[in-house]
Amino acid sequence: MNSKYSKKIDGLDVSLNNWRTCPYNRVAFSNVDRILPVSVINKGEQSLNLKQNLDDLSSLNFFNKYNEKTTILDFLVKNYTDMFLIIKKGKKVFEWFNDNKNINKQHILFSVSKSLTSLAAGILIENKLIDENKEITFYIPEVKKSAYDNATIRNLLDMTIASDFKEEYLDKSGLFNLYREATGFNPKTTNRKLGLKGFLKLMPKTNKNHGKEYQYCSPNTDLLGWIIERISEKKFSDFFSTEIFQKCRPIHDAFITLDGEGSPRTAGGICMHIEDLGKIAELVRCRGAFENKQIIEESTLENLIDYKSKYPWPNKEIGRLFPEGGYRSKWYQTGLSNKEICAIGIHGQWIWIDPVKEISIVMFSSRKMPLSISSDKNFSLLCLEICRSICD
Repeated sequence: MNSKYSKKIDGLDVSLNNWRTCPYNRVAFSNVDRILPVSVINKGEQSLNLKQNLDDLSSLNFFNKYNEKTTILDFLVKNYTDMFLIIKKGKKVFEWFNDNKNINKQHILFSVSKSLTSLAAGILIENKLIDENKEITFYIPEVKKSAYDNATIRNLLDMTIASDFKEEYLDKSGLFNLYREATGFNPKTTNRKLGLKGFLKLMPKTNKNHGKEYQYCSPNTDLLGWIIERISEKKFSDFFSTEIFQKCRPIHDAFITLDGEGSPRTAGGICMHIEDLGKIAELVRCRGAFENKQIIEESTLENLIDYKSKYPWPNKEIGRLFPEGGYRSKWYQTGLSNKEICAIGIHGQWIWIDPVKEISIVMFSSRKMPLSISSDKNFSLLCLEICRSICD
């Protein structure tokens, strides 16, 4: 697999060993299909370009977390932003690309993939094919002996599964590295044949009870992808394409990465063009409707996503980005005055939705480190200023 998925891209030798590290990530994140095996999320035949009402906002000022005055452009460059898009009432008002070669490229979403997977699960819940109150093992009995035993679908959606798994992005030899090897994101370090499903069966238990605390755990969403495939009897890429993606009239195919056994990385492997992700953001902003057509029932979206900030964090953590916010069905509620909603991925992937100002903002980045609370805080301050400044 290493030799097959090692490529020279823009003069850099990109492989599984380095694709998420600087400087290789700057080209890898927009060329994932040249590094990893993928399954295409077909765009269909009804593509639609968003209407435009473009304005040059590159010099718009805001104050960052250090109270320093800076511009959108300065922030985007320092943040290693690859692509940036602002949509107001369904119309593009600003877009920016670090490299024009990537204008038509799909970029990896990392954990924004979780938020999209939640929408797909919502379709099955809406059609009463999944009961969110049933235990996970009712649908996937194979994980009976793992941390998922006795947990419900709602626990899975809300990241309130109690386990002994730790999300350690820089781990190179422990459980998180083994997880990444199982997903195909890291090269194999042993001859052990372990795919994503095999790893999920091994998720370590803890003495804590499910449903009591928020514990961010990426494998939970990979398990949700397994459930979606089993219940729908379709590949995740096909189900998401027909039920959601094609109905948003995308202009490019999307794709999702696969492990060595063909299982989709629904926790972090979706890759999509920024305008097409912007359309899905608008679908969420409009409570399941796009171009005045209801794609997901409004009641389904209201159950999935915490539009009204009714569900605070099950446990508080000092220094959290949104200390007054919450998390439901893999979408973040900021707890701010306009009840802004977010989807967030490592290395600087974002959806920001302001339902009051009717604005959706999407950012793709290739930051050096997986996590940067200061960069994320500055992005949220930028979004607040954008939404204050853009007129109807």
